[in-house]
Order: sequence, then structure tokens, then C-alpha cells
Amino acid sequence: MILERMMKEEWRTQSKLYRGGKLALLPFTILILTYLGARLVTNFSTAPITDLGLLISAFGFFTGLAAGSIGFSSNDAAKNVLGDDNFIIFGSRTLPVRKSRLVLDFIVKDLAFYTGLYLLPVAAAAILASTELAIYSAYMMGLFLVGLTLSLIAANSAVKIPSKLKLLTYENIPAKPISKKSVLDVSRSSGGLLKILMSIGILLGLYWYIVSYVPIASYLLSNPLLSFAVILGMMSVTVYNWLNTYDSVEDYLHLPIDDTELLKSKFQAFKAISTVLIITILGISYLLYGGNLLLALAIAYITSFYVGAVTMFESGLNPNEEMINALTFTKFLVFVNILVIPLLSLTSLDLQLNYIVGLLVTMMVTGKIIENMSFS
Repeated sequence: MILERMMKEEWRTQSKLYRGGKLALLPFTILILTYLGARLVTNFSTAPITDLGLLISAFGFFTGLAAGSIGFSSNDAAKNVLGDDNFIIFGSRTLPVRKSRLVLDFIVKDLAFYTGLYLLPVAAAAILASTELAIYSAYMMGLFLVGLTLSLIAANSAVKIPSKLKLLTYENIPAKPISKKSVLDVSRSSGGLLKILMSIGILLGLYWYIVSYVPIASYLLSNPLLSFAVILGMMSVTVYNWLNTYDSVEDYLHLPIDDTELLKSKFQAFKAISTVLIITILGISYLLYGGNLLLALAIAYITSFYVGAVTMFESGLNPNEEMINALTFTKFLVFVNILVIPLLSLTSLDLQLNYIVGLLVTMMVTGKIIENMSFS
């Protein structure tokens, strides 16, 4: 009964947020985009059907890993630090129900939405494109459970890491006061900053799986450090999502702070954390693959800035909710891919430096315009 109420409350909240239909449109959007992509590969390329099957299978596994991050959220919900997202779970302190039961129902509720919003549309699109992909759709479901299990174990282990190792304090974060608060909110939540590394690591793991085992994407390894820098810049946008998880505009109503100032502070925190991650991860990658490190750093930072600006413009202070709005999600894909895909292509080919620099300048200028539009 509690699980049923959680499901109804999730749907009621999301439907109210998106005026009903926009949430329901997301699975259809994913189905259409996946179907078109699958038909493009099967009918207009020389890639074997197994390549597409491997991609679908990998999608299931890495989506399971991503879904496991709810292990962090369920723990925070039990502590009543997620506001409206608690969905009854904090009531374990007053209801005659064990917290472990509520946490389990919370996780099952989220899994049902992951399956309905993402896995089933992808499976349906794959089978519609080619019946040969039916077996890979089954693999996708199974691998989703495997990835989920591994991720929940990792999340549970991270939550138990002592929080007394306070590497970040209000004094040693070089940012504005509200930006400092956002960083500290994440670092002091369940799993701390490890969940940011986990989120990015999962997405980068998917990238390395694709370029290593799917022949059609092997061209990305012709210049691995540069193409990896593009992907890293894109994936760093998860930082912005985490920074907007633990508070909302309503939490600042008693302070002389407007929405614009709060948005600027969140974006400043995003840029600071992303820059540290980019320098660290690319530094390690340079030791493994070599290449032009300075150019790779510029590519990753500018890509991160551009994708972050688009995310901020489209979703404001609610990226975790707005990105499951079908219309917002589609616009986000269009704005990002119109410049990021050409950059990924350029960095994967042996082209002159001036082409890449020209596109980077375009991305930086466009990102700055979008950033200013977000604050206006």
C-alpha cells in the first residue's frame, strides 16, 4: 500500500509540474529518436546489426548503474533533506513502518519510472526497427538489473564512508557565499562528492565501452585525448544536476537574494567543480594516451561551459525535474548537438588546428550569450 501511494504521489507531483501530458510524452520522444537512429544504422550504413545490439545492451547496463544513484537519494530522503521529494519516506519516524521497508519501496518506485520512461521505449523502438534486436532488448533488461545491483552496492558503501573527513570547509572554497553553500550541501550529503565522480564515471564508462567494443565508433580513438575531452566536457553537466538537488528558490525567500543571483551562484559552483574534475581526469588520461594536453583542456572546459549554459537556460534551478520534460529534453538535445557533434567529429579526424579553434571560439561566444540570456 505504501509503495502504491508513493507511485501515485510521484505521478501526481510530476504531472502537476508538467501539466500532465509533457511527462507522458518523454517515453514517446525517446522511442521516436531511438527508432530513427536504429533505422538509420540498419538501412543506411554498413554497420552490422550486432553493433547496434551491443549499444542497446550497454545502454541497459549503464542505465542500471545510473539508476543505482537513487541509493544516495533514498538515504537523504530518510533524513528529510530532499524537501518535496521525500514521498512519505521520512514518515518512518512517526509511522509504524520500518525505515528499511520505506527505503525499499522508494527504490522500487524510482525503478518503475526508470523502466517506463527509458528502458521500455528503447526496447520497443529497437524491435520495431529490426526483430533481430529483440534478443538484445532482453539482454538490456537483464544487464540493467546487473548494473543496478552493482551501483546500489557502491552507493551503499559510499554512504557509509565517514563524513568527518571534511576536506571542504566554508573557509577553503574560493567562491561566493551561496556558491560555497551549494558545494557544501553536496559534499555533506550521502556519499559526498563521491557521487559526482560516480555519475561522471558511469557516463565515461559507457563512452569507453562504445569506442572499445563497437566497431562503428572506433574512429573516436584516432585522436583519443581530444575526443575524450569533448565527452568529458559534456558529462560534467551532471555536476549542475547535483548542485540543484538539495535546495530550491523557496529556501532563500527569507534572504535578500533574487532568482538571478541564486542562478549565478549555482553556475559559478558548477564551473569551479567542473574545472577541477576536468584538470584531474584529463591529466590522468594524458599519462595514458599522450597528445595535446593544453588543447584537450581547452576543449573540455569550453564544452563543459557551453553544455552547462544550455542546461541552465533550459532548466534553470530545476534540472533534475525539467530534463524529463519531453519538450525541454528535445530542445536541450538540439542546442547541444548542433555544436558538440561537429566538434566531436573534428577532434576525431586529422584536421588542421584552426578548424577546431574556430569552432571552440563559436561555442564559447554562443555559450556566453546563452549564459547572459539565462540571467536576464
